[in-house]
This record gives sequence, structure tokens and C-alpha cells, in this order.
Amino acid sequence: MATAAGPDPASVASSQPVRVVLRVRPFLPSEASSAATPCVRRLGSHTSGEVTVQIKDQYTSRNECYKLDSFFGQETRVCQIFDQEVSAVIPGIFDGTNATVFAYGATGSGKTYTMQGTEDLPGLIPLAVSTVLALCTGTWCSVEISYYEVYMERCYDLLEPKAREIMALDDKDGNMKLKGLAWVPVRSMEEFHEIYSIGVQRRKVAHTGLNDVSSRSHALLTIRVSTDVVKGKLSLIDLAGNEDNRRTCNEGIRLQESAKINQSLFALSNVISALNMKATRIPYRESKLTRILQDSLGGNSHAVMIACLNPMEYQEAVHTVSLAARSRHIVNYMSSASKQGTPKDKVDMEAKLRVWLESKGKEKSTQRMDGFLSPNASKTPLSMSHMKKSASVRVPGRVKAMDQDGSKIKKVLFDSSARIPAENLPRVGTQDEVNTTKKVVPPSLTPIKDDKAGSSLRKALSPISSNMAPQKHPIVDDGNCSFMLEPKTPMGSYHILEKVPGATPLDKFNALGSSLKVCITAILVFMYQKNTLV
Repeated sequence: MATAAGPDPASVASSQPVRVVLRVRPFLPSEASSAATPCVRRLGSHTSGEVTVQIKDQYTSRNECYKLDSFFGQETRVCQIFDQEVSAVIPGIFDGTNATVFAYGATGSGKTYTMQGTEDLPGLIPLAVSTVLALCTGTWCSVEISYYEVYMERCYDLLEPKAREIMALDDKDGNMKLKGLAWVPVRSMEEFHEIYSIGVQRRKVAHTGLNDVSSRSHALLTIRVSTDVVKGKLSLIDLAGNEDNRRTCNEGIRLQESAKINQSLFALSNVISALNMKATRIPYRESKLTRILQDSLGGNSHAVMIACLNPMEYQEAVHTVSLAARSRHIVNYMSSASKQGTPKDKVDMEAKLRVWLESKGKEKSTQRMDGFLSPNASKTPLSMSHMKKSASVRVPGRVKAMDQDGSKIKKVLFDSSARIPAENLPRVGTQDEVNTTKKVVPPSLTPIKDDKAGSSLRKALSPISSNMAPQKHPIVDDGNCSFMLEPKTPMGSYHILEKVPGATPLDKFNALGSSLKVCITAILVFMYQKNTLV
């Protein structure tokens, strides 16, 4: 009995939850003088590796406990956080796996210091670039960096001399791409410091009531490693802190910046809540920040979240740690580019869209042609036979006359009692047909004169302006007198409008319709007179 083959291990992506670590910044000089105790402490660790932290309000009896992946107290340096948490994700980018490290917390909690550091104590960004360059030594790998900020819900490139907005767009595979983002190659730490310092100076910062140098935007630095086979990237994100405007005393533009920052962080909280509830729709597009973090939250990137705390603020610590604890339940599905391979049947959506548009165009063209060539389009009403002779000849032409308002079209079809072959009769139609119609006289018939019929015809047509004039010689067949009509160019309002410079095509068409109506009236009068004479 044959067994079903299982999935290819190389094609199955590994799942990895977002790793959340907590960092408590040291007391500032102004805070250390008050001899205050930090509001957060570690209670203990578990065999699974997670730790339990307690947040306690020193002025009340309120306290909360949360479980996180790691805890770094006030005495811990940033380099220790890098060695234990960040360095583990860097080797994977050489295999095509993406990774994201972002710092989250309230304003004044030490996020920018954690990511940038100082000249003597480098932060996570310089340490990560140094490690990547060291791993590229002696290989054919190339390293590029990009640095941009999200300010007031707009993205700006920090490595360009002029502030240039970049657009966040989706490619045909649904992945977000930043159009216009500059990528700068880096070969040494000296080059990196020169480039990075320029971007740091261009980032928007300002003084607030809680921080002398407060970040007014989210800053994102991406390290891209390219090999002969795959490309991987490491994103290091310094998020702006949420602010309480009652404490920061923001006004004017600072207040607008704070509103945009809090709005994007609130969208981040909604995304985390939706992922935890396994909602069918995740609101990634509520802000530019969540759109950029889509790969890191429920996507295909290895994510490390560093929650930064101010040891003096209980309420801010509860808000930060509660969101960080909920982020631990988010699972990312990572797959390296070397394991993905090329699909057997690659669907080109652009080509499918082009074929669909062409087919729709052909269908519309076919419908138009069917309208022209359908039997209903050439169907004519019954003839108005009112002649005494039973054998009548039907004129194979059809004249369309339009009223002066251009809204109604009358179809007139008449019969003649003369037994003249239909192909020898002139056709009365459009202006082009009138101008190109030639005299048709059957050579087998001998013309004779009939003064009585001719004078009666002139009397009948004398008060009517028509483009049809009787031929000089009547045609006699079986004792019946029939006159050949010679078409002439009408000298009516249509030709007058041709010489008027402001006349529109609709005016000319209406004038032509009135001329045709006069012509048809003259023919009907002629037929009535002929029947009377006979």
C-alpha cells in the first residue's frame, strides 16, 4: 500500500515567535538625587527561559506581573544585550533570512541611546554593522545600508542631501518596496560612521518638557547583505516614544508631531491585538509604521522587540510592558531565500492583466461589428404599394431623414409601378452618393416625348425646392410613362452651413436631413401626379 509523500522539508518555513526583552535604563542625575527605587524588578526565571517581572507603584499598592523572554536591569550595558539577543539573528541574513530589531517605549525611556549609543559605548546599530562587516571579510559579499525616517506619516530619506519623500508601494508579489530609497555601499566602519552621522544630524529632534533631545520621528536603518545567491537584510528601528501632552506641554507643531506619533503607536497596538486574536483582517495599513513592520509582526522576519522603561514612571511602564507581553504571542514564519527556490509555474500578473484587457477590447469591437452586420440593422419595413399594377418594382434604396431637433429618424421606402430593372434605377442616399451617382439610361429603350406628362410634372414640382430633376426624355414601358430622375447637388441650408466657419457637424447633419425630407416629399408628389394622369 503506497503512502502519501510528506511535504518537502526544504520548502517548509520555520515558525518563530517575536522575542521580547526588557531593558530598564539607569537613573538620570536629576533622578538619582531623590533616592527613588525603580518601579520594575525581576521576580525570577523559569526553566523555559522566560522571566517574570513585577511592576509596582511606589506610592500605592498596585502591582502587575508579566512574563517576558529576558530582563536587563539598570546595571546592564547595551553590548550585553547585543551579545545575548541581537548577535544570534545576524548569521541568518547571509542565508537570505530577514531580521528586525526595534526599540519600543515611552518618551525618555532610553530607546535612542539603546540603538545609537555613544562614541565610547556604541549602541546596537554600530555593533550590528561591525559584526556584519567582520563576517563579510574574505568573502564576495557586499554590504549596503539605507537610513530613513517616518515623520508626520511621511517617509524621508536621511542619506540624501535634500529632504526627499519616498513612497511606500507594493510590488507584484505583495511585498512593500520604498520607491526612491537610496542604498549606500559600506566597506569599513569609518565609511559607516561618516554616512551614519550625517543621517543622525538630519533626523528631526526637538526639546520637550520631558526630554531635551526628543525624537520626533521613527528612524529605520537597514543593512542589506548580497551574495551570489541570496539577499538578506537586518532592520534596526528606533521608534519615537508615546507622549502625554499634559506632561510634555507640547504646543503648535510639537503637538501635531505628538499626535502623529501616538496615532502610529496606537495602530501598532491594534495590529498586535488583532494578531493575538487571530483576526481575519490585520490593520497593517492604518499607518506607515505598521505597514513597514508588517514583515516583523506576523510576517516572514525574525523579530526582536526591546521594551525600554523609565524606572520612575509606573503608568508608562505598565503600558509598555503589557503591550510587549502581548507581542510574545505573535508568530512569524521565516524562510530563507536559498530554501524557497523558484516555483515551477510562475504567474505573471502583469501579462494576465494585459491579456484580459485585450480580450475585453476584442469583445467590445465584436459587439460593435455585430450591431452593424446584424439582420435587424438591414431589415426594412414593408413597401407602400398603392399602384394599380400588380407587378411592381421595389426601389432597392432606403432614405433616412432626420427631423430638425436631431432626435428622430424616419425610414421611408417607396415602390414604383414601372417595370424597370431595379439595378438601372438611381439611388437617393447620403451626400457622397448624390455626388457620385451617374445618369443611367437603359440602351434598349427608345425615348419619346410626352408634353402633357412633362408639363404636369413641372407644375407639380415648381413650388418645391428639390435636388431631384426629371430627365429630359421619359421612358415608356408597356404603355406606362415613367420618368428617370437625375440627382443634383442640393443648394439648401447644408451647403450654406459649409461656408459658415462656426457650424458644427450636428448642424450640418440636421441641414442635410431637412434637404432629404424635401426631396422625398417631391418624389411622393410626383408619384401621386403620375397616378392621376394615368
